[in-house]
Amino acid sequence: MSDAPTSTFEFHLDQLDLGRWPFGGEREHVVAAIRRLDAAVAAREGHGFQATPFDRETDLAAAVGLPAGVELWVKDETGNVSGSHKGRHLFGVAVREALAPSGGGPWAIASCGNAALAASVVARAAQHQLDVFVPTWADDSVVAEIESSGAVVNRVEREVGRLGDPAHHAMVDAIERGATAFSCQGTDTPAGIDGGRTLAFEMVAALAAHDHPTPQHLDRLFVQVGGGALATAVVTGLTRCDLPKMPIVHAVQPVGNHPLVRAWDTLLSELLDAAPEPTVTGRMAAAAALGRVASDGRRAIVHRLESDPVRYMQPWPDEPESYATGILDDVTYDWIPIIEAMLATGGAPIVPSEDQLRRAHGLSHAHTSVPVCPTGASGLGGLIAVAEAGDELERHERIAVIFSGRQRPGDPLPA
Repeated sequence: MSDAPTSTFEFHLDQLDLGRWPFGGEREHVVAAIRRLDAAVAAREGHGFQATPFDRETDLAAAVGLPAGVELWVKDETGNVSGSHKGRHLFGVAVREALAPSGGGPWAIASCGNAALAASVVARAAQHQLDVFVPTWADDSVVAEIESSGAVVNRVEREVGRLGDPAHHAMVDAIERGATAFSCQGTDTPAGIDGGRTLAFEMVAALAAHDHPTPQHLDRLFVQVGGGALATAVVTGLTRCDLPKMPIVHAVQPVGNHPLVRAWDTLLSELLDAAPEPTVTGRMAAAAALGRVASDGRRAIVHRLESDPVRYMQPWPDEPESYATGILDDVTYDWIPIIEAMLATGGAPIVPSEDQLRRAHGLSHAHTSVPVCPTGASGLGGLIAVAEAGDELERHERIAVIFSGRQRPGDPLPA
């Protein structure tokens, strides 16, 4: 076997839990599984899991009104396998299943679209049956593409009086009947979080190449949150890298569905004895008042969250809605690591307006060459909200956003 890595998973294997699993035999067995699956993905997609671009976008920074001297860096996932970051998570799960299968039944996933599309590509590469559960409003063109990979798609109606994502409920029911979770959510498949960490490792590697020989730095991160796997993977991945300091973390959720933000509000109201004002300025002020929480304090807070999770993380009570449809998860499943990251860095969650999300999408198309979708640009919507709220961004800050998925037929056209 050649020693030259053939994919980002192999290149970053020593930083991944994949490289530390006791099962699967020697390291060469893990590498062989990665190469076999990556080659099968490449045979269908034209490429496997290679590092995606992470570059400075000067024109976009000016267009969104960032002060002179502030750098805006964009991680472009639109050219990744299946057109989004989701494949990273699911490839990690597939490698884990290749080394230690958890069951012989079909794999099952709940998704709004992009995750299911990535799952269909990876499952086909692994030659495994896939059952997909999507909401009734899932885009027909995406569903057709999923089905073209041989997956079975099930549209799931929302049940009156039953809170939570109906597609996720259906996936859980399928697992109880013998299916195996094949999901981006770390609560169902921890290896999915591990796979997503490659995104963070690539960001740091790109900064190291740019900053050499000075230490690479990243000052602030805006990351969109639906089910939470992307943000959890990125923030936990960054903690495994040799950065001078962690960037300030801002989780971004829409007005019409922000269960993570509501959980943060509840926690901050207890820690500060007053509820944060539910605005960008109010939440930033609350984070500033709390400051960066030291490790001992964070451990106590995490224990509080884990001991009584339903006090903080509750399903969104209404039908979720937003221009950014890909982050309309009723519950943020992987939420505690994101809150811990905001506590550690002094960050606050951001709820941009729907107009700000639309402008983020439009400006991204007007001032970059990245064909990003509305959901994929929603992290930028959070940055626009902070810039327009008048909260001072430090001069010479380096800010990162993730363009997490590409524009598809059926997505709103950028205004």
